[in-house]
Amino acid sequence: MDISIHEVERLERSGRRFMAAAILAALTMIAATWWGLMVFLGTTSAVGTVDDLKAEWIPDVESMALDLPDIGSLSEVFTADGVLLGKLNERNSQPLPLDEIPNLVIGAVLSAEDADFMGHNGIDYPGVARAFVENVGGGARQGGSTITQQIVKLNFIGTEATLKRKVAEAAIAIELERRFTKEQLLEFYLNSVFFGNNAYGVQAAAEVYFGKALDELTIAEAAALPVPIRNPSLYDLRSNPELATRIRDTVIDQMVEEGYITALEGAEAKDEPLLTTPPTETPDLAPQVLIAAKDAILNDPQYGLGATYLQRKRAVFGCPAYDTECEGGGGLKIYVTVDMSLQRRALEILQQWFPAGANGPTGAIAMVDNRTGATVVMASGLEYGTDIEAGQRQYDLATKGRRNAGSSFKPFGLVAALEQGIPLNSYWDMTTPQFLDYGGVDEWECNNAGTNPPGITSLEDALIHSTNTVFCQVSVAVGGATIREVAQRMGIKSPLGDFPSIVLGAYEVSPLEMASAYSTLANSGMRVDNYLIERIEDADGNVVYQHQVDERRVMEEAIAAAVVNTMQQAVSRGTGGRAVLNPTRPQAGKTGTHENYTDVWFVGFIPQYTTSVWVGFPDSQVEMRNITVNGVFVPRAFGGSVAAPIWKEFMQIVVAGLPVQDFPPDPDGIGVYYQTPRAEIPDVVGMDIEDAEEELRQAGFEVNITLVNSEEDEDTVLSTDPEAGQRVRQGTTVEVEVSNGLAPEVVLPDLIGLDRNEARSILAALRTESGLDFSWTVETIKVTDPSVDALVVSTSPAAGSLIDEETTVVMYVNRLVGSG
Repeated sequence: MDISIHEVERLERSGRRFMAAAILAALTMIAATWWGLMVFLGTTSAVGTVDDLKAEWIPDVESMALDLPDIGSLSEVFTADGVLLGKLNERNSQPLPLDEIPNLVIGAVLSAEDADFMGHNGIDYPGVARAFVENVGGGARQGGSTITQQIVKLNFIGTEATLKRKVAEAAIAIELERRFTKEQLLEFYLNSVFFGNNAYGVQAAAEVYFGKALDELTIAEAAALPVPIRNPSLYDLRSNPELATRIRDTVIDQMVEEGYITALEGAEAKDEPLLTTPPTETPDLAPQVLIAAKDAILNDPQYGLGATYLQRKRAVFGCPAYDTECEGGGGLKIYVTVDMSLQRRALEILQQWFPAGANGPTGAIAMVDNRTGATVVMASGLEYGTDIEAGQRQYDLATKGRRNAGSSFKPFGLVAALEQGIPLNSYWDMTTPQFLDYGGVDEWECNNAGTNPPGITSLEDALIHSTNTVFCQVSVAVGGATIREVAQRMGIKSPLGDFPSIVLGAYEVSPLEMASAYSTLANSGMRVDNYLIERIEDADGNVVYQHQVDERRVMEEAIAAAVVNTMQQAVSRGTGGRAVLNPTRPQAGKTGTHENYTDVWFVGFIPQYTTSVWVGFPDSQVEMRNITVNGVFVPRAFGGSVAAPIWKEFMQIVVAGLPVQDFPPDPDGIGVYYQTPRAEIPDVVGMDIEDAEEELRQAGFEVNITLVNSEEDEDTVLSTDPEAGQRVRQGTTVEVEVSNGLAPEVVLPDLIGLDRNEARSILAALRTESGLDFSWTVETIKVTDPSVDALVVSTSPAAGSLIDEETTVVMYVNRLVGSG
């Protein structure tokens, strides 16, 4: 039977649709099986139908606008100081038509990455199955990827390591294979895949590594070209030539097996040494800034590039290369607020303090312009990338690295306290530990960073010296929810809980949002939202977006001034001493050290800029004990000892040539926040001195103890001065008399020369005061001199002798002869 060519094409299309449907059914079965296991294990609830599950896990690919970005017309991003960061998503990209790429290079890439590319329908089935098994087993979540799947992952759905994403990736890959020819997909991949060292696409890679055009490459060089694709840092052709050569030889063997070269050619190619050209100097393109700019404009409609994500994507990347009827889009000039010169200097400092590959902590620096809210610096100590072992991360520590802020969160607690009527000169028990009743099941134990003797301190000094126990009490007094509201009102956007430990930085925040929130204090209580995109121009130079500064008051000016005054002292005489720039330049700030020295911070500001510095390990909270930082041994890392010096080093660069400005003068009404409140002296008479001291300190009073002889039990409080019930200013020293448990020693006073009646009064008073029931008698001595009549001439026992209740004091008194 004869079949026309049209019938053959029809059958082929039908077969492909049938195959796609069968594969989607299999993916649905995998998702349903996974869902069933999760229900069985109790990690999710059995809600919905299989159709619901399919809708959630498998995207409606037929309705998706799966356009491959037009590599040749991507938008450009410029910094505030005019540096071209690059094209969005592409750097050093030199796209070529597929027919201009030599077959040798195509064969090398296919042999290394996807030998069956021309034959499969877009999915690596073993990879999906492996991802399913490893998700069930709780192991590392991964899965193999075809070239089509790599395109999906890098351009449409991201790299989240979950089975759900893997299923979606497979479904979209099938759809891409249906919409595009193999040649279209291969051309896009060869021109867009990242080869490391700022090279995107095979042509750029050939120039970067070998200084050649593609048609000049030898077999050995062509086989080496795709080696870095899977891990650009680990398999770098320059820094790891031995490993790269072994992988290259594996690619050569695969090329022989696939028929791209002969066995003899392969053997000769293996004998060729791997020789790369020296790297050329290229500017640091700050990939984190580039990615942040892309994310901002693609995910937010405020920039006027479209109401939907796909509209904004078209506006940024332009029309897809295959769509000849599409017009417009792409070619934008996007200006960000980052100052590239300061960004570079921040990176240099971080790399000096935390060298790459040292397996130690790292850091991040974020700086905002207080006047406008602009992000000026967003520097991460880690290189952007996917090679975890080489120290790369796919997020920016300055903007996305959320960590516990430690005591740098205390200023939010101070603002909450002042707003609740608790002044700076209120006094608090600073004794460590404190066991606080916050309404939970158990008491909350709060400790200071070190040991300190029992005592009280003002709220002001507690911030200056970062006294945890005081701020724990403050947090319980005002409520964790109140502090959360203050932090969010000032600019913190990360999710926060309301446990009282919020005041000690119990919840995670990013360095950038800490800088932004602190800038509200520098702005006298006016919040200016942080932003990155300054201006966007279209391909014709028309301004399609211009940022407008919007400030709003979120805090009373007097409260902001009081907090700034205190934070200035935290630098000049408190824990932030190592951040001092110059005694003549006003600055304020706060240190932060999280529990067990796992995260350390210094966030500080001058009137013009606010800068946040974080130091810690990138992936988990690791104690920073006995580490070497910048060549100095650090037994325990603190915000004041590690983060503050980094802040100072960077800010000295910032302020070079910058005019010295003062913070605004104290506004009217600030005095109320410096008042010393009055409190009532608690009744502690009869209490054990330890309990009495605690109660007096809790009321805000110093305690001075005097031990006295008393028959009361040892350590029993006998009296206080001022007495119980009196209202006096907090901070007052209360004099407390305490029994030493010894019977009182009463000494007979010197009565000689006193009038008889005066001497009797003194003895009566002594008996009352001492509580000793001693007695006395009088013996007379006759005299003729009227001037000495009735005077005591001696006593028994003598003056200065100890007396007790058994003693009878005999006073010998003159009596005039002849007197009655």
